[in-house]
Amino acid sequence: MSTSQLRIFLIIIWAMAAAIAIMFLVIWVATAPAPQPTPTPAPPTFTPTPSQIPAPTASPTIIIIRATPRKGTPLAFAATETQITPQAIFYASEAPPGYSPLTGLKADDPSRLERRPVAVKISSFPRSLRPYQSGLTKADIVYEYYIEDGLTRFIAIFYGQDAERAGPVRSGRYFDENIMRMYHSSLVFADADKRVADYLYASGDLSNLLVIPNEKNCPPLCRDDSIPASAGGGYNDVFVNTAGIGTIVDNSKQRLRPTFFNNAFHLISAGAMTRVYTTYSDFSYNYWEYDPAQKKYLRYSDTTDTVGYNGQVFAPHLDQLTGQQLSAENVIVLLVPHLFKNAFDRADQLFDIKLIGSGDAFAFIDGQMYQVLWRRNELDQPLQFFDRNNNQLSLKPGITYYQVLNPESKAKLNGATISFTFSIPPRVLTATPTEPKPSATPRKRK
Repeated sequence: MSTSQLRIFLIIIWAMAAAIAIMFLVIWVATAPAPQPTPTPAPPTFTPTPSQIPAPTASPTIIIIRATPRKGTPLAFAATETQITPQAIFYASEAPPGYSPLTGLKADDPSRLERRPVAVKISSFPRSLRPYQSGLTKADIVYEYYIEDGLTRFIAIFYGQDAERAGPVRSGRYFDENIMRMYHSSLVFADADKRVADYLYASGDLSNLLVIPNEKNCPPLCRDDSIPASAGGGYNDVFVNTAGIGTIVDNSKQRLRPTFFNNAFHLISAGAMTRVYTTYSDFSYNYWEYDPAQKKYLRYSDTTDTVGYNGQVFAPHLDQLTGQQLSAENVIVLLVPHLFKNAFDRADQLFDIKLIGSGDAFAFIDGQMYQVLWRRNELDQPLQFFDRNNNQLSLKPGITYYQVLNPESKAKLNGATISFTFSIPPRVLTATPTEPKPSATPRKRK
């Protein structure tokens, strides 16, 4: 074999060896396990164990119908899923430092979180007092519920912010105990029916957190003598500086269990819903309209009495403290049993609203509606929301307003508008006079 032939032979052998090596290398790469990234620790979560979660209650008597097809047609939404880039995310047993567990927002002044929340009863009637109604835009959470005689009332919880003038402050109800326990709050109210007052003061652990108007409590809870009688002067003239309540009651920092906040909603929406009407009576009605520019809901409230719910007239609901319209990132309609402790309370419509256990709810977030179950399985726990598959709904960081209705309420759908109508339980007179007789000041509607 010549030298040139030998060189060619060696080159061929080298090329074959290289090809075999490359082949084995490709096979090794294809079959070798892919390198795993270092796992990022998941955020701490709070998930109630099955033993803590009560079974969902039976579906309430709520009829939802379309506006155009024949009456009784079942409501059917096209399912859509909203995905939003997460921002503040937490649902642990405690909120991250500096974040409010009531709003999911970072506090402008973290020192305000080193205290006890303040709950204030705020009146809306007679309507002539609304040029004086103050402080609601400073609240973290607000509940509106039916009291009696066609009227509703707010209970507002102040924590991340203070209102130097909140009110007019009005009387308490049994329902307010739920708020005090859920948010570990004090309660500012203008006394109550003797039955309610006796119940609250007999509660033991809450009795030292009740604040009513008297000489010792002014300031921060004082009367405004400039309010005319036509606007309720004499009984709708008490206002509170919420920052001062901590000088009257135990103001120690509370371990508050946060609501589930997250800007990414993983539940499937029941459909776009941009306007939410709530009618409690001929005298008290409102609607929330979603403003996509502000990414929040704006409140419009009644301006006149109606007859049979016909002829509703609305105006922007303004806070006289800030001049701003009431707004919320989350609007939630709660269906909660409205019960009575006895026949005398029924005759006076002194409701015992049982916000414990579970029930149906409608959550409105970023122009979408979510049909969910509310749950409160512990007294000191805020409300949590789940779908029928036990997936939890996260609220949008910000202010939340709750419209409290009973399960007998009705709802109607018309496109992207839904209307709820509260079912007012009938008065049932007792055979004997109510004892003890109510001590609250009679309310005036106009």
